[in-house]
Amino acid sequence: MFKVMFVCMGNVCRSPLAHILLDNYLHKKGLTNKISVESSGVNVFSEGQAMCENIITTAAGRGLSIKHYSRRFYKEDGEEFNLILAMDNTTMSRIKGYLKGTGSISEVKFFRHFDPVKSGGNEVPDPWYGGNDESEMVYDMIERTMGPLVDSIINK
Repeated sequence: MFKVMFVCMGNVCRSPLAHILLDNYLHKKGLTNKISVESSGVNVFSEGQAMCENIITTAAGRGLSIKHYSRRFYKEDGEEFNLILAMDNTTMSRIKGYLKGTGSISEVKFFRHFDPVKSGGNEVPDPWYGGNDESEMVYDMIERTMGPLVDSIINK
């Protein structure tokens, strides 16, 4: 089983949305026996925080009911996951710091490495402080990236 982990700052907006959208994509394509998915945050002070309301509202507007509670990123995750995907530069830096000097087997990349729209750099904007427009943009960005991400994993 190939294991993917999405990581953002607090695991309440971007990474859990990617987690949920990839889970849905894998179910629709019948690939849940080939790829498993998890998400976490590098800045989670108390695990179990509920998801960002902006994202919940955006998802609901698209017919998707979501529920998620935050989980911290641990250096041991580098030994369990094949692919760790960072949502922004700060998260990437922290992941690399956690994994430095460990027995990590993980490939660490920016999530946007797989985004078919190659504009705007490496980062998925954080909708925590933005309004519905930003949440919609982030949802679209993450959703359009699922196919290319899964294709890259299947074609390895």
